[in-house]
Amino acid sequence: MSLLEQGPHTVTVFLEEIVKDFEGNNVRRPSDTGVVVENVFMQPVASARGAFGATKVDGGQHVLAAYKLICKEAPVGWWSRVEWVDGQGNLRKFGILGGPLRREFSEATRHISVTLREER
Repeated sequence: MSLLEQGPHTVTVFLEEIVKDFEGNNVRRPSDTGVVVENVFMQPVASARGAFGATKVDGGQHVLAAYKLICKEAPVGWWSRVEWVDGQGNLRKFGILGGPLRREFSEATRHISVTLREER
């Protein structure tokens, strides 16, 4: 078993789906269907306050927190959503910021990495 199959975190990935908008166009969005993915790594990448376009929170302040999801395999797409209960028991919701990037160097190191933006 590789290290990539032994992550300490569990996430729920809400699958990407295609639906019709009010004009009949196909649009992509995260579905209401969540798939639990275990043994992943949720690694903080960056956080910022007010320095660039970020997510608005109470009081007009802006905060951006970015994480990297790394796992052997997950049904994640550009329009998916990810939820994770962190070590303090807080439910954290993420949109896809960049990825998913599928790395296929060898069977032992094959994995997916996705950059996530926390929704606040």
